[in-house]
Amino acid sequence: MGRRLGPALASFLFALALAACGDEKSSEGLTGPRPPSETGASPAPLPAQIVALTKQGDIVVIDRETRESRVIASFPPREDPQVEAGSFRAVDVTALPDGRFLVATCCEPAAGHMYALSEDGHRLKDQDIFAEDAGHDADSRVASGELVGLVIRPLSDLNSAAYTLAPPPDVSGFSPDSISWSAADDNIVFTLGDTIGVVEVSADSLADATYVDPPDGSYWAGVASTTEGTVAIEQGGDSLHPSGPSRLVRLDIDTGSSTKLVSIDGRITDLAADPTGNYLLWVEGGDLHWLAADVEATLPGDFVAAGWMSAA
Repeated sequence: MGRRLGPALASFLFALALAACGDEKSSEGLTGPRPPSETGASPAPLPAQIVALTKQGDIVVIDRETRESRVIASFPPREDPQVEAGSFRAVDVTALPDGRFLVATCCEPAAGHMYALSEDGHRLKDQDIFAEDAGHDADSRVASGELVGLVIRPLSDLNSAAYTLAPPPDVSGFSPDSISWSAADDNIVFTLGDTIGVVEVSADSLADATYVDPPDGSYWAGVASTTEGTVAIEQGGDSLHPSGPSRLVRLDIDTGSSTKLVSIDGRITDLAADPTGNYLLWVEGGDLHWLAADVEATLPGDFVAAGWMSAA
C-alpha cells in the first residue's frame, strides 16, 4: 500500500510502419465507457501529433490521423567495445509546450544528458540540461529528474532551477524518472528506483512523497497521471533484467492495489499521457498504441519512446 518515507529514509521505418494505416479496436478506455459530464464540458481534443524516437535514433513527428511523418533529427547509437556502459544512444523524447523537444541520452560521455531541440529539430546546446527525464505542467514549468532530486525549472529558462525537491535521506544513486505532472492538481508522479512516488510540487523534499512498492518479483517501469487516476507499467524481473510481458494497470496510490487496464502481449518501453491527462500513449514491442475514450489504436513500427505534442 502507499507509504510515506519519513526523514530516515529511420530510414526503413517509413517503408515498414509509417505508410501503414494502423489498426483501431474497441476498448474499455481508461476506466470503461465514460458517463456524460455533469458540467456538460467536452474533453480536450485528442492531440493531432506525436513525437517518437526510433531504435535507429531518429526523432520523428507523426500526424496521428494520416500517419504521415517527418524526421526532424537523428542521433544514431554508437557502440564502443571498450566502454562497458554501452556507448551512446537516445532513450526518450519529450515535447515541451512551446514547441521545443528534450531528448534523453545514455550512457556516454555521461548518463543523464538531455539535448534541447528547436521545433525543427536543431540542437540548442546552450539549453541542454543534465537530467535523466523531464515532464511539464503544460504551461510554464518543467520538472527534471536528477541525482540531486526533482528539479523545478522555468520553461523560459531551462538552465535555471527555481528549486529542488531532494531525495529521501536513505535513497542514493537514483534519479526521478517517468515524470508526469497531474492536470487536476499540482502533483507530480514519478518512478524512483523500483517504486512509484507522488509528491506535491510545494513539498519540502521527496521524503514527503507517498510511495508505492511494486508486487514481489517485479518493478514499476513507468507511470503516467491521467484525469481518472494513476496508470503504471508493472514489469517482471528487474530494471537490468526485465522478463515476460508488461502489465498496464490502474494503480490506487492510497492502497497500492492495481487492476488491469488493457491486455498487453509484449514489453512496454514507454508510457505517457497528454498534458490534459485524457489520452494515454505507449510503446509496446516497438509499436505505438494510444487510448482515447473507448478506442485503442495501433501504429506498427520500430519505436522505443513517444509522447503527445500539444493539441492543435
